[in-house]
Amino acid sequence: MLCCLISFPAIGADAGLRYIKTRGKVICGTDMSSKTFAYTDQENMRLGIDADVCRLFALAIFGDSESFVLKNVPSNKIQKALANNQIDFMLGNTVSSANTEISTLISPVDLLYFDKQVFAIAQDKPLATSMEDFRGAKICVLKDSPYEENLRAYNHRYGLEFKTLTFPSSQALREAFYLNRCDLITGSQIYLRGLASSPIAKNIKISVLPEEIAVIPIYAYADRANPTLRTIGKWIINAPKLAEEQEISSKNIDSFIGVRDDSIANLLGINENLWKKFGLQPLWVKKYITTFGNYGEVFERNLGKESSLQIERDKNYLWNRGGMITAQPFI
Repeated sequence: MLCCLISFPAIGADAGLRYIKTRGKVICGTDMSSKTFAYTDQENMRLGIDADVCRLFALAIFGDSESFVLKNVPSNKIQKALANNQIDFMLGNTVSSANTEISTLISPVDLLYFDKQVFAIAQDKPLATSMEDFRGAKICVLKDSPYEENLRAYNHRYGLEFKTLTFPSSQALREAFYLNRCDLITGSQIYLRGLASSPIAKNIKISVLPEEIAVIPIYAYADRANPTLRTIGKWIINAPKLAEEQEISSKNIDSFIGVRDDSIANLLGINENLWKKFGLQPLWVKKYITTFGNYGEVFERNLGKESSLQIERDKNYLWNRGGMITAQPFI
């Protein structure tokens, strides 16, 4: 069924890769309001976890890891951007929820990683020994987001009498926090650690508190009207996870050239047919792993111990190492 879906002309709005290949670039939506998920440095290099995820798509489709564009898309503009082909995939700080799936025309492609919801505080505030010390505090949070709902539930569970201040965008949220409109800010651990490691406002130092409100699965999204693209995107995102599961890394990938395992041979393009059925470059995975690494290598470089964020992998380890990340065989 998958073969037929991808091999024959799309029906209706199911454009598959048509717009992307005509354009010659993959466009990924992300949060570029801080140097956390994706940004361009002084030498015009595109960096961040979302830049490396978008390179997956670019290399798979075009055989060129730099054939992509990063576009800043606020959370309230995602559906319009996808529907109008302004972006092909939405990455960034985009949280999956039941309301998102039932109320919009955007659909999850595949899990990128698990984030956590935490609190952060400006370091000039008094030190606290527990969350009880923040009873009655004003908390800044993104409006109409799962973060707001999680905060509401947390507040109710522990009876901390928080006063919630909501803001429509990450930028407005950050600015309110910098202006001391609230005592604490809550949201993505990745985003808040990004602010703490390189705050934009001068003379502001931020500490991320150890309290964890919730585990947040972060997905790539695509337009629901293009199921072929979502299917292709799913297997592209699966590739570096499967590589790590099979212990294929940038350091040893050449030793797998003569492998006979069908899943690995398909993954690395030794057997070319399966990737060709997707309309993709057969050797793209080998090229990606050689240059950028497997799932774990990409995580550690952008978010983990090799990055300024220093986020523990925790649930982002593969299932066979005690985490919650799974990979499907490519057969």
